[in-house]
Amino acid sequence: MILDTLKLHSYPRGSDNFPDRRGHPFLSALHMTVAVLTLSAHAALASGTAQANALIDVGRYHLQSNPWVNLHQRLLYEASFKTDPPAGLKRSALSKWTSVVDSYRNFLGKRNPIVDHELIAMNLALSGTAGADLPPGIPQPAASALKTAMPLYRTAQWEKDDRINRFWMSLARPLLESAAEELIAANEKVYGLPFPKRITVDVCSFAWEFGAYTVGTPEAAHVVISSTDPGSQGFRALESLLHEPSHILVAPASGAIGSDLVKTAAELNLKMPRGLWHAILFYTAGELTRRALAERGVTDYAPTITLMYKGVYPGFQKPLETHWQAFLDGSVSRDAAIREIVKETAH
Repeated sequence: MILDTLKLHSYPRGSDNFPDRRGHPFLSALHMTVAVLTLSAHAALASGTAQANALIDVGRYHLQSNPWVNLHQRLLYEASFKTDPPAGLKRSALSKWTSVVDSYRNFLGKRNPIVDHELIAMNLALSGTAGADLPPGIPQPAASALKTAMPLYRTAQWEKDDRINRFWMSLARPLLESAAEELIAANEKVYGLPFPKRITVDVCSFAWEFGAYTVGTPEAAHVVISSTDPGSQGFRALESLLHEPSHILVAPASGAIGSDLVKTAAELNLKMPRGLWHAILFYTAGELTRRALAERGVTDYAPTITLMYKGVYPGFQKPLETHWQAFLDGSVSRDAAIREIVKETAH
Protein backbone atom coordinates (compact mmCIF):
# COMPACT_ATOMS: atom_id res chain seq x y z
CA MET A 1 0.00 0.00 0.00
CA ILE A 2 1.43 3.37 -0.95
CA LEU A 3 0.21 6.91 -0.68
CA ASP A 4 0.53 7.74 -4.35
CA THR A 5 -3.14 7.86 -5.29
CA LEU A 6 -2.47 6.38 -8.70
CA LYS A 7 -0.59 3.40 -7.36
CA LEU A 8 -3.08 2.67 -4.64
CA HIS A 9 -5.50 1.43 -7.28
CA SER A 10 -4.23 -2.14 -7.55
CA TYR A 11 -5.62 -5.59 -8.17
CA PRO A 12 -5.86 -6.56 -4.52
CA ARG A 13 -6.46 -3.02 -3.33
CA GLY A 14 -8.93 -1.42 -5.68
CA SER A 15 -9.59 -3.05 -9.01
CA ASP A 16 -12.82 -4.67 -10.08
CA ASN A 17 -10.66 -6.75 -12.43
CA PHE A 18 -9.45 -8.75 -9.45
CA PRO A 19 -11.22 -12.07 -9.99
CA ASP A 20 -13.74 -13.59 -7.67
CA ARG A 21 -11.98 -16.55 -6.08
CA ARG A 22 -15.22 -18.52 -5.71
CA GLY A 23 -17.15 -20.41 -8.37
CA HIS A 24 -14.29 -20.68 -10.89
CA PRO A 25 -12.69 -24.13 -11.28
CA PHE A 26 -9.12 -22.90 -11.72
CA LEU A 27 -9.32 -20.32 -8.96
CA SER A 28 -11.02 -22.81 -6.63
CA ALA A 29 -8.13 -25.22 -7.18
CA LEU A 30 -5.70 -22.37 -6.73
CA HIS A 31 -7.44 -21.43 -3.49
CA MET A 32 -6.91 -24.96 -2.14
CA THR A 33 -3.29 -25.09 -3.35
CA VAL A 34 -2.51 -21.81 -1.63
CA ALA A 35 -3.97 -23.15 1.60
CA VAL A 36 -1.85 -26.31 1.50
CA LEU A 37 1.35 -24.51 0.58
CA THR A 38 0.86 -21.76 3.14
CA LEU A 39 0.23 -24.29 5.89
CA SER A 40 3.37 -26.15 4.80
CA ALA A 41 5.38 -22.95 4.98
CA HIS A 42 4.08 -22.29 8.48
CA ALA A 43 4.96 -25.84 9.51
CA ALA A 44 8.50 -25.38 8.23
CA LEU A 45 8.88 -22.16 10.17
CA ALA A 46 7.44 -23.67 13.33
CA SER A 47 9.72 -26.70 13.12
CA GLY A 48 12.83 -24.53 12.88
CA THR A 49 13.82 -25.41 9.32
CA ALA A 50 13.47 -21.73 8.45
CA GLN A 51 14.69 -20.43 11.79
CA ALA A 52 17.26 -18.12 10.19
CA ASN A 53 14.45 -16.11 8.61
CA ALA A 54 11.83 -16.42 11.37
CA LEU A 55 12.49 -13.09 12.99
CA ILE A 56 9.33 -11.95 14.75
CA ASP A 57 6.19 -13.78 15.87
CA VAL A 58 3.29 -11.86 17.40
CA GLY A 59 0.19 -13.96 17.94
CA ARG A 60 -1.04 -15.15 14.56
CA TYR A 61 1.41 -12.87 12.71
CA HIS A 62 4.79 -14.14 11.57
CA LEU A 63 7.07 -11.43 10.13
CA GLN A 64 10.25 -12.34 8.31
CA SER A 65 12.98 -10.91 6.12
CA ASN A 66 13.83 -13.73 3.73
CA PRO A 67 16.64 -13.26 1.17
CA TRP A 68 15.08 -15.58 -1.42
CA VAL A 69 11.70 -13.83 -1.27
CA ASN A 70 13.36 -10.42 -1.34
CA LEU A 71 15.40 -11.36 -4.39
CA HIS A 72 12.38 -12.85 -6.15
CA GLN A 73 10.25 -9.78 -5.46
CA ARG A 74 13.04 -7.44 -6.57
CA LEU A 75 13.48 -9.33 -9.84
CA LEU A 76 9.71 -9.38 -10.46
CA TYR A 77 9.54 -5.64 -9.91
CA GLU A 78 12.58 -4.78 -12.01
CA ALA A 79 11.45 -7.08 -14.82
CA SER A 80 8.00 -5.50 -14.89
CA PHE A 81 8.54 -1.86 -13.96
CA LYS A 82 12.19 -1.27 -14.88
CA THR A 83 13.45 0.15 -11.61
CA ASP A 84 17.17 0.71 -11.17
CA PRO A 85 19.35 -2.33 -10.42
CA PRO A 86 21.26 -2.56 -7.11
CA ALA A 87 23.64 0.40 -6.94
CA GLY A 88 26.61 -1.63 -5.70
CA LEU A 89 27.00 -3.77 -8.81
CA LYS A 90 30.24 -3.35 -10.75
CA ARG A 91 30.34 -3.40 -14.54
CA SER A 92 30.70 -7.15 -15.09
CA ALA A 93 28.25 -7.96 -12.31
CA LEU A 94 25.80 -5.41 -13.67
CA SER A 95 25.87 -7.12 -17.05
CA LYS A 96 25.13 -10.47 -15.42
CA TRP A 97 22.33 -8.91 -13.35
CA THR A 98 20.77 -7.38 -16.46
CA SER A 99 20.79 -10.79 -18.11
CA VAL A 100 19.03 -12.29 -15.08
CA VAL A 101 16.36 -9.59 -15.17
CA ASP A 102 15.81 -10.32 -18.86
CA SER A 103 15.39 -14.00 -18.03
CA TYR A 104 12.88 -13.14 -15.33
CA ARG A 105 11.00 -10.90 -17.72
CA ASN A 106 10.67 -13.79 -20.17
CA PHE A 107 9.65 -16.15 -17.36
CA LEU A 108 7.04 -13.72 -16.02
CA GLY A 109 5.50 -12.67 -19.31
CA LYS A 110 2.24 -10.87 -18.63
CA ARG A 111 1.39 -12.90 -15.55
CA ASN A 112 0.43 -11.34 -12.23
CA PRO A 113 1.95 -12.84 -9.04
CA ILE A 114 -1.25 -12.10 -7.14
CA VAL A 115 -3.39 -14.49 -9.18
CA ASP A 116 -1.03 -16.74 -11.14
CA HIS A 117 -0.92 -20.27 -9.73
CA GLU A 118 2.74 -20.97 -10.45
CA LEU A 119 3.97 -17.63 -9.13
CA ILE A 120 1.93 -17.91 -5.94
CA ALA A 121 3.26 -21.41 -5.28
CA MET A 122 6.79 -20.28 -6.01
CA ASN A 123 6.65 -17.35 -3.62
CA LEU A 124 5.21 -19.56 -0.89
CA ALA A 125 7.96 -22.13 -1.39
CA LEU A 126 10.64 -19.45 -1.16
CA SER A 127 8.98 -18.03 1.95
CA GLY A 128 9.21 -21.36 3.75
CA THR A 129 12.87 -22.02 3.09
CA ALA A 130 16.17 -20.90 4.61
CA GLY A 131 19.82 -21.26 3.84
CA ALA A 132 21.74 -21.31 0.60
CA ASP A 133 19.69 -23.87 -1.33
CA LEU A 134 16.53 -23.21 -3.27
CA PRO A 135 13.52 -25.32 -2.29
CA PRO A 136 12.38 -28.04 -4.69
CA GLY A 137 9.75 -27.27 -7.27
CA ILE A 138 10.94 -23.83 -8.38
CA PRO A 139 10.41 -23.57 -12.17
CA GLN A 140 13.70 -24.16 -13.97
CA PRO A 141 14.01 -20.73 -15.67
CA ALA A 142 13.38 -18.94 -12.39
CA ALA A 143 15.62 -21.30 -10.41
CA SER A 144 18.51 -20.71 -12.80
CA ALA A 145 18.05 -16.95 -12.61
CA LEU A 146 17.80 -16.94 -8.82
CA LYS A 147 20.93 -19.05 -8.41
CA THR A 148 22.86 -16.71 -10.69
CA ALA A 149 21.54 -13.57 -9.05
CA MET A 150 21.83 -14.51 -5.37
CA PRO A 151 25.64 -14.05 -5.06
CA LEU A 152 25.32 -10.66 -6.77
CA TYR A 153 22.40 -9.68 -4.57
CA ARG A 154 24.15 -10.72 -1.35
CA THR A 155 27.23 -8.74 -2.31
CA ALA A 156 25.54 -5.57 -3.54
CA GLN A 157 22.15 -5.22 -1.87
CA TRP A 158 20.92 -7.83 0.62
CA GLU A 159 22.57 -6.38 3.72
CA LYS A 160 20.90 -3.02 3.11
CA ASP A 161 17.51 -4.55 2.30
CA ASP A 162 17.64 -6.79 5.35
CA ARG A 163 18.59 -3.91 7.65
CA ILE A 164 15.63 -1.85 6.41
CA ASN A 165 13.28 -4.83 6.69
CA ARG A 166 14.38 -5.59 10.23
CA PHE A 167 13.97 -1.97 11.25
CA TRP A 168 10.43 -1.93 9.84
CA MET A 169 9.61 -5.13 11.71
CA SER A 170 11.06 -3.78 14.95
CA LEU A 171 8.60 -0.87 14.73
CA ALA A 172 5.67 -3.06 13.69
CA ARG A 173 6.19 -5.53 16.51
CA PRO A 174 5.06 -3.38 19.48
CA LEU A 175 2.11 -2.09 17.46
CA LEU A 176 0.94 -5.65 16.87
CA GLU A 177 1.67 -6.72 20.43
CA SER A 178 -0.47 -3.91 21.78
CA ALA A 179 -3.34 -3.75 19.30
CA ALA A 180 -3.49 -6.69 16.86
CA GLU A 181 -5.99 -8.96 18.59
CA GLU A 182 -8.19 -5.99 19.54
CA LEU A 183 -8.24 -4.87 15.90
CA ILE A 184 -8.88 -8.38 14.63
CA ALA A 185 -11.88 -8.78 16.95
CA ALA A 186 -13.28 -5.45 15.77
CA ASN A 187 -12.66 -6.42 12.13
CA GLU A 188 -14.47 -9.73 12.58
CA LYS A 189 -17.44 -7.94 14.12
CA VAL A 190 -17.69 -5.61 11.12
CA TYR A 191 -17.47 -8.33 8.47
CA GLY A 192 -19.07 -11.24 10.30
CA LEU A 193 -16.26 -13.54 9.16
CA PRO A 194 -13.18 -14.92 10.96
CA PHE A 195 -9.81 -13.31 10.34
CA PRO A 196 -7.08 -15.63 8.97
CA LYS A 197 -5.75 -17.88 11.71
CA ARG A 198 -2.12 -17.67 10.59
CA ILE A 199 -0.54 -14.78 8.73
CA THR A 200 2.93 -14.96 7.21
CA VAL A 201 4.26 -11.50 6.36
CA ASP A 202 7.25 -11.39 4.03
CA VAL A 203 8.81 -7.96 4.43
CA CYS A 204 10.67 -6.87 1.29
CA SER A 205 11.99 -3.83 -0.47
CA PHE A 206 9.50 -4.48 -3.27
CA ALA A 207 6.01 -5.97 -3.15
CA TRP A 208 4.79 -6.08 -6.74
CA GLU A 209 3.28 -2.96 -8.24
CA PHE A 210 1.55 -1.34 -5.29
CA GLY A 211 3.64 -2.01 -2.22
CA ALA A 212 1.67 -4.91 -0.70
CA TYR A 213 -0.51 -7.85 -1.65
CA THR A 214 -2.14 -10.86 0.00
CA VAL A 215 -3.07 -14.39 -1.08
CA GLY A 216 -4.37 -17.32 0.92
CA THR A 217 -7.38 -18.57 2.86
CA PRO A 218 -9.07 -18.05 6.23
CA GLU A 219 -6.73 -20.72 7.58
CA ALA A 220 -3.50 -19.13 6.38
CA ALA A 221 -2.80 -15.83 4.66
CA HIS A 222 0.46 -14.84 2.98
CA VAL A 223 1.20 -11.12 2.88
CA VAL A 224 4.05 -9.50 0.96
CA ILE A 225 4.66 -5.93 2.10
CA SER A 226 7.26 -3.32 1.25
CA SER A 227 9.39 -1.94 4.06
CA THR A 228 10.23 1.16 2.02
CA ASP A 229 6.74 2.12 0.85
CA PRO A 230 5.47 5.39 2.40
CA GLY A 231 2.01 3.90 2.87
CA SER A 232 3.28 1.36 5.40
CA GLN A 233 5.53 3.57 7.48
CA GLY A 234 5.06 4.51 11.12
CA PHE A 235 1.54 3.96 12.47
CA ARG A 236 0.40 3.11 8.94
CA ALA A 237 2.20 -0.21 9.37
CA LEU A 238 -0.54 -1.19 11.82
CA GLU A 239 -3.29 -0.22 9.39
CA SER A 240 -1.53 -2.10 6.58
CA LEU A 241 -1.20 -5.23 8.70
CA LEU A 242 -4.95 -5.11 9.35
CA HIS A 243 -5.89 -4.11 5.81
CA GLU A 244 -3.89 -6.75 3.97
CA PRO A 245 -5.23 -9.95 5.61
CA SER A 246 -8.72 -8.46 5.31
CA HIS A 247 -8.50 -9.23 1.60
CA ILE A 248 -9.11 -12.84 2.54
CA LEU A 249 -12.53 -11.73 3.86
CA VAL A 250 -13.47 -9.05 1.32
CA ALA A 251 -13.58 -9.50 -2.45
CA PRO A 252 -15.16 -7.57 -5.32
CA ALA A 253 -18.19 -9.83 -5.72
CA SER A 254 -17.99 -12.37 -2.89
CA GLY A 255 -17.20 -12.75 0.79
CA ALA A 256 -18.07 -9.91 3.11
CA ILE A 257 -19.16 -6.64 1.47
CA GLY A 258 -18.58 -7.63 -2.17
CA SER A 259 -21.52 -9.98 -2.36
CA ASP A 260 -23.69 -7.52 -0.41
CA LEU A 261 -22.84 -4.73 -2.84
CA VAL A 262 -23.62 -6.88 -5.88
CA LYS A 263 -26.95 -7.99 -4.42
CA THR A 264 -27.98 -4.49 -3.37
CA ALA A 265 -27.02 -2.93 -6.70
CA ALA A 266 -29.06 -5.58 -8.53
CA GLU A 267 -32.07 -4.96 -6.30
CA LEU A 268 -31.85 -1.21 -6.96
CA ASN A 269 -31.03 -1.69 -10.65
CA LEU A 270 -27.93 0.46 -10.25
CA LYS A 271 -24.36 0.11 -11.46
CA MET A 272 -21.74 0.33 -8.73
CA PRO A 273 -18.66 2.48 -9.26
CA ARG A 274 -15.33 0.81 -9.66
CA GLY A 275 -13.60 -0.21 -6.45
CA LEU A 276 -16.40 0.52 -3.98
CA TRP A 277 -15.75 -2.74 -2.12
CA HIS A 278 -12.14 -1.73 -1.70
CA ALA A 279 -12.96 1.76 -0.52
CA ILE A 280 -15.09 0.18 2.22
CA LEU A 281 -12.19 -2.11 3.15
CA PHE A 282 -9.84 0.88 3.30
CA TYR A 283 -12.31 2.87 5.38
CA THR A 284 -12.85 0.01 7.82
CA ALA A 285 -9.17 -0.75 8.38
CA GLY A 286 -8.36 2.94 8.70
CA GLU A 287 -11.16 3.78 11.11
CA LEU A 288 -10.53 0.76 13.33
CA THR A 289 -6.84 1.62 13.42
CA ARG A 290 -7.61 5.25 14.23
CA ARG A 291 -9.75 4.17 17.16
CA ALA A 292 -7.14 1.76 18.49
CA LEU A 293 -4.45 4.42 18.29
CA ALA A 294 -6.68 7.01 19.95
CA GLU A 295 -7.13 4.60 22.86
CA ARG A 296 -3.34 4.65 23.12
CA GLY A 297 -2.95 8.42 23.07
CA VAL A 298 -2.44 8.97 19.33
CA THR A 299 -5.16 11.45 18.49
CA ASP A 300 -4.00 12.82 15.13
CA TYR A 301 -3.91 9.67 12.99
CA ALA A 302 -5.32 10.17 9.48
CA PRO A 303 -6.48 6.89 7.89
CA THR A 304 -5.03 6.12 4.48
CA ILE A 305 -8.32 6.58 2.66
CA THR A 306 -8.37 10.26 3.61
CA LEU A 307 -5.48 10.70 1.17
CA MET A 308 -7.33 8.88 -1.62
CA TYR A 309 -10.68 10.62 -1.97
CA LYS A 310 -9.52 13.08 -4.61
CA GLY A 311 -7.48 10.72 -6.77
CA VAL A 312 -8.83 7.19 -6.42
CA TYR A 313 -12.25 7.47 -4.80
CA PRO A 314 -13.86 10.78 -5.82
CA GLY A 315 -17.42 11.06 -4.58
CA PHE A 316 -16.96 8.38 -1.92
CA GLN A 317 -16.07 10.52 1.07
CA LYS A 318 -19.52 11.76 2.12
CA PRO A 319 -21.33 8.40 1.68
CA LEU A 320 -18.64 6.53 3.60
CA GLU A 321 -18.27 9.10 6.36
CA THR A 322 -22.04 9.31 6.73
CA HIS A 323 -23.37 5.78 6.30
CA TRP A 324 -20.44 3.42 6.86
CA GLN A 325 -19.33 5.46 9.82
CA ALA A 326 -22.85 5.20 11.23
CA PHE A 327 -22.65 1.42 10.88
CA LEU A 328 -19.26 1.31 12.59
CA ASP A 329 -20.70 3.49 15.36
CA GLY A 330 -23.56 1.03 15.79
CA SER A 331 -26.40 3.38 14.86
CA VAL A 332 -27.52 1.66 11.63
CA SER A 333 -27.36 -1.89 10.28
CA ARG A 334 -24.76 -3.00 7.77
CA ASP A 335 -27.45 -3.69 5.16
CA ALA A 336 -28.91 -0.21 5.60
CA ALA A 337 -25.48 1.42 5.32
CA ILE A 338 -24.62 -0.52 2.18
CA ARG A 339 -27.95 0.31 0.59
CA GLU A 340 -27.46 4.06 1.11
CA ILE A 341 -23.83 3.94 -0.06
CA VAL A 342 -24.80 2.14 -3.26
CA LYS A 343 -27.58 4.65 -3.94
CA GLU A 344 -25.26 7.63 -3.43
CA THR A 345 -22.27 6.35 -5.38
CA ALA A 346 -23.91 4.47 -8.27
CA HIS A 347 -23.67 5.77 -11.81
